[in-house]
Amino acid sequence: MGRIERTVEDLVKLDKSMYCDLGPGEGYVSIGLREKQRNVVAVEAPWAREENKVWAKENNVPIHFIEFFTGDFNEITEDVDCFILAHAIAHFRFSPYILLEKIYNKLPSGGFFYLSTVNGCSFERVMELFRGKNIVQKVTKDLDPGFKDVVLDFNTTGQRQIWDDWMHVKEYTKPELEEMFSNAGFKIHQSFYRNNYPHWKKNMVIKFYPHLSEEIIIVGQKP
Repeated sequence: MGRIERTVEDLVKLDKSMYCDLGPGEGYVSIGLREKQRNVVAVEAPWAREENKVWAKENNVPIHFIEFFTGDFNEITEDVDCFILAHAIAHFRFSPYILLEKIYNKLPSGGFFYLSTVNGCSFERVMELFRGKNIVQKVTKDLDPGFKDVVLDFNTTGQRQIWDDWMHVKEYTKPELEEMFSNAGFKIHQSFYRNNYPHWKKNMVIKFYPHLSEEIIIVGQKP
Protein backbone atom coordinates (compact mmCIF):
# COMPACT_ATOMS: atom_id res chain seq x y z
CA MET A 1 0.00 0.00 0.00
CA GLY A 2 1.41 3.41 -1.02
CA ARG A 3 1.40 6.76 0.75
CA ILE A 4 -1.81 8.02 -0.90
CA GLU A 5 -3.71 4.83 -0.05
CA ARG A 6 -2.53 4.99 3.56
CA THR A 7 -3.57 8.65 3.77
CA VAL A 8 -7.05 7.85 2.49
CA GLU A 9 -7.29 4.97 4.96
CA ASP A 10 -6.36 7.34 7.82
CA LEU A 11 -9.02 9.82 6.77
CA VAL A 12 -11.78 7.25 6.39
CA LYS A 13 -11.06 6.05 9.94
CA LEU A 14 -11.73 9.58 11.22
CA ASP A 15 -15.26 9.06 9.86
CA LYS A 16 -16.26 12.68 9.25
CA SER A 17 -19.14 13.92 7.11
CA MET A 18 -17.34 16.46 4.86
CA TYR A 19 -13.63 16.54 4.04
CA CYS A 20 -11.77 19.48 2.51
CA ASP A 21 -8.55 18.73 0.63
CA LEU A 22 -6.22 21.75 0.71
CA GLY A 23 -3.81 21.97 -2.22
CA PRO A 24 -4.89 18.66 -3.75
CA GLY A 25 -2.49 18.73 -6.71
CA GLU A 26 -3.91 16.24 -9.19
CA GLY A 27 -6.53 15.14 -6.68
CA TYR A 28 -5.32 11.70 -5.64
CA VAL A 29 -6.48 11.97 -2.01
CA SER A 30 -9.82 13.52 -2.98
CA ILE A 31 -10.40 10.85 -5.63
CA GLY A 32 -9.54 8.16 -3.10
CA LEU A 33 -12.11 9.56 -0.69
CA ARG A 34 -14.77 9.69 -3.42
CA GLU A 35 -14.03 6.04 -4.21
CA LYS A 36 -14.75 5.31 -0.54
CA GLN A 37 -18.10 7.11 -0.89
CA ARG A 38 -17.00 10.07 1.22
CA ASN A 39 -18.02 13.69 0.71
CA VAL A 40 -15.08 15.90 -0.21
CA VAL A 41 -14.44 19.41 -1.51
CA ALA A 42 -11.08 20.91 -2.47
CA VAL A 43 -9.31 24.26 -2.20
CA GLU A 44 -6.72 25.10 -4.84
CA ALA A 45 -4.71 28.21 -5.65
CA PRO A 46 -6.32 30.55 -8.21
CA TRP A 47 -3.24 30.18 -10.44
CA ALA A 48 -3.28 26.37 -10.41
CA ARG A 49 -2.29 24.55 -13.58
CA GLU A 50 -5.00 22.99 -15.72
CA GLU A 51 -4.14 19.44 -14.63
CA ASN A 52 -4.84 20.58 -11.06
CA LYS A 53 -8.39 21.53 -12.08
CA VAL A 54 -9.76 19.01 -14.56
CA TRP A 55 -9.67 16.03 -12.18
CA ALA A 56 -12.23 17.70 -9.89
CA LYS A 57 -14.92 17.93 -12.56
CA GLU A 58 -14.19 14.42 -13.79
CA ASN A 59 -14.65 13.03 -10.27
CA ASN A 60 -17.53 15.24 -9.12
CA VAL A 61 -15.47 17.08 -6.48
CA PRO A 62 -16.41 20.75 -5.90
CA ILE A 63 -13.33 22.96 -5.93
CA HIS A 64 -12.83 26.46 -4.54
CA PHE A 65 -10.02 28.65 -5.87
CA ILE A 66 -8.75 30.43 -2.76
CA GLU A 67 -5.23 31.54 -1.86
CA PHE A 68 -4.33 29.98 1.50
CA PHE A 69 -2.79 33.02 3.12
CA THR A 70 -4.66 36.01 1.70
CA GLY A 71 -7.95 34.36 0.67
CA ASP A 72 -11.17 34.11 2.67
CA PHE A 73 -12.18 30.63 3.86
CA ASN A 74 -15.74 31.88 4.25
CA GLU A 75 -16.00 31.15 0.53
CA ILE A 76 -16.12 27.48 1.52
CA THR A 77 -19.89 27.02 1.81
CA GLU A 78 -19.85 23.32 2.71
CA ASP A 79 -19.98 22.24 6.37
CA VAL A 80 -16.43 20.91 6.51
CA ASP A 81 -15.54 18.93 9.62
CA CYS A 82 -12.15 17.63 8.48
CA PHE A 83 -9.48 19.66 6.66
CA ILE A 84 -6.61 17.85 4.93
CA LEU A 85 -3.13 19.20 4.17
CA ALA A 86 -1.16 16.36 2.58
CA HIS A 87 2.52 17.01 1.84
CA ALA A 88 2.14 20.74 1.24
CA ILE A 89 3.39 22.55 4.36
CA ALA A 90 7.04 22.14 3.32
CA HIS A 91 6.30 24.41 0.35
CA PHE A 92 4.94 27.31 2.43
CA ARG A 93 6.77 30.62 2.27
CA PHE A 94 4.42 32.28 4.75
CA SER A 95 3.90 31.28 8.38
CA PRO A 96 1.73 28.15 8.64
CA TYR A 97 0.06 29.76 11.65
CA ILE A 98 -1.95 31.92 9.23
CA LEU A 99 -3.51 28.82 7.69
CA LEU A 100 -3.84 27.03 11.03
CA GLU A 101 -5.91 29.93 12.36
CA LYS A 102 -8.20 29.89 9.32
CA ILE A 103 -8.74 26.15 9.62
CA TYR A 104 -9.36 26.34 13.37
CA ASN A 105 -11.92 29.13 12.95
CA LYS A 106 -13.72 27.28 10.14
CA LEU A 107 -14.00 23.93 11.91
CA PRO A 108 -16.87 23.04 14.23
CA SER A 109 -16.10 21.77 17.73
CA GLY A 110 -14.86 18.19 17.38
CA GLY A 111 -13.64 18.76 13.82
CA PHE A 112 -10.24 17.49 12.66
CA PHE A 113 -7.24 18.90 10.85
CA TYR A 114 -5.18 16.12 9.23
CA LEU A 115 -1.63 17.04 8.21
CA SER A 116 1.00 14.84 6.63
CA THR A 117 4.46 15.92 5.51
CA VAL A 118 7.98 14.74 4.88
CA ASN A 119 10.06 14.30 8.02
CA GLY A 120 12.75 16.94 8.41
CA CYS A 121 14.94 14.42 10.28
CA SER A 122 14.27 11.46 7.98
CA PHE A 123 16.85 8.74 7.38
CA GLU A 124 17.64 10.22 3.97
CA ARG A 125 18.21 13.70 5.39
CA VAL A 126 20.41 12.36 8.19
CA MET A 127 22.52 10.41 5.70
CA GLU A 128 22.86 13.44 3.43
CA LEU A 129 24.10 15.47 6.37
CA PHE A 130 26.42 12.64 7.44
CA ARG A 131 27.96 12.63 3.94
CA GLY A 132 28.42 16.40 3.97
CA LYS A 133 25.69 17.07 1.41
CA ASN A 134 23.07 19.82 1.35
CA ILE A 135 19.91 19.03 3.28
CA VAL A 136 18.10 21.96 1.68
CA GLN A 137 18.03 22.84 -1.99
CA LYS A 138 20.99 24.74 -3.40
CA VAL A 139 20.97 28.45 -4.10
CA THR A 140 21.02 28.85 -7.88
CA LYS A 141 22.65 31.61 -9.87
CA ASP A 142 19.65 32.02 -12.17
CA LEU A 143 15.98 31.39 -11.51
CA ASP A 144 14.66 28.06 -12.78
CA PRO A 145 12.60 28.95 -15.90
CA GLY A 146 9.76 26.79 -14.59
CA PHE A 147 9.30 29.19 -11.68
CA LYS A 148 9.51 32.40 -13.69
CA ASP A 149 5.77 33.12 -13.59
CA VAL A 150 4.89 31.24 -10.40
CA VAL A 151 7.36 33.18 -8.27
CA LEU A 152 5.48 36.43 -8.95
CA ASP A 153 2.65 35.15 -6.75
CA PHE A 154 4.77 34.83 -3.62
CA ASN A 155 7.62 37.29 -4.18
CA THR A 156 6.51 40.81 -5.00
CA THR A 157 9.78 42.50 -4.02
CA GLY A 158 11.20 42.54 -7.54
CA GLN A 159 14.43 41.12 -6.14
CA ARG A 160 15.67 37.55 -6.42
CA GLN A 161 15.22 35.57 -3.20
CA ILE A 162 17.28 32.48 -2.45
CA TRP A 163 14.25 30.18 -2.21
CA ASP A 164 12.36 31.48 -5.25
CA ASP A 165 12.84 28.18 -7.11
CA TRP A 166 13.00 25.82 -4.12
CA MET A 167 10.28 23.20 -3.96
CA HIS A 168 10.67 22.69 -0.19
CA VAL A 169 11.29 25.91 1.69
CA LYS A 170 11.30 24.25 5.12
CA GLU A 171 10.87 20.70 6.36
CA TYR A 172 9.47 20.13 9.85
CA THR A 173 9.96 17.69 12.71
CA LYS A 174 7.15 16.04 14.67
CA PRO A 175 7.72 17.93 17.97
CA GLU A 176 7.78 21.21 16.06
CA LEU A 177 4.46 20.45 14.34
CA GLU A 178 2.87 19.29 17.60
CA GLU A 179 3.85 22.60 19.20
CA MET A 180 2.34 24.55 16.29
CA PHE A 181 -0.94 22.64 16.53
CA SER A 182 -1.13 23.19 20.28
CA ASN A 183 -0.28 26.89 19.97
CA ALA A 184 -3.07 27.25 17.40
CA GLY A 185 -5.60 25.80 19.87
CA PHE A 186 -5.84 22.22 18.61
CA LYS A 187 -5.80 19.16 20.84
CA ILE A 188 -3.46 16.49 19.46
CA HIS A 189 -5.70 13.59 18.49
CA GLN A 190 -2.98 11.55 16.78
CA SER A 191 0.71 12.08 16.13
CA PHE A 192 2.89 9.42 14.56
CA TYR A 193 5.64 8.58 12.10
CA ARG A 194 5.14 6.42 9.04
CA ASN A 195 7.80 4.76 6.96
CA ASN A 196 7.19 4.33 3.24
CA TYR A 197 10.71 3.30 2.23
CA PRO A 198 10.79 0.06 0.22
CA HIS A 199 14.43 -0.81 0.97
CA TRP A 200 14.90 -3.39 3.73
CA LYS A 201 18.10 -1.80 5.10
CA LYS A 202 16.35 1.52 5.67
CA ASN A 203 13.40 -0.26 7.23
CA MET A 204 15.69 -2.15 9.60
CA VAL A 205 17.33 1.07 10.81
CA ILE A 206 13.98 2.84 11.21
CA LYS A 207 12.57 -0.07 13.20
CA PHE A 208 15.05 0.87 15.94
CA TYR A 209 14.90 4.63 15.34
CA PRO A 210 11.31 5.53 14.36
CA HIS A 211 12.11 9.25 14.32
CA LEU A 212 14.06 8.61 11.10
CA SER A 213 10.86 7.62 9.26
CA GLU A 214 9.99 9.27 5.98
CA GLU A 215 6.64 10.77 6.90
CA ILE A 216 4.96 12.59 9.80
CA ILE A 217 1.21 12.57 10.42
CA ILE A 218 -0.46 14.94 12.89
CA VAL A 219 -4.21 15.02 13.51
CA GLY A 220 -5.46 17.96 15.52
CA GLN A 221 -8.98 18.23 16.92
CA LYS A 222 -10.81 21.44 17.75
CA PRO A 223 -12.08 21.22 21.36
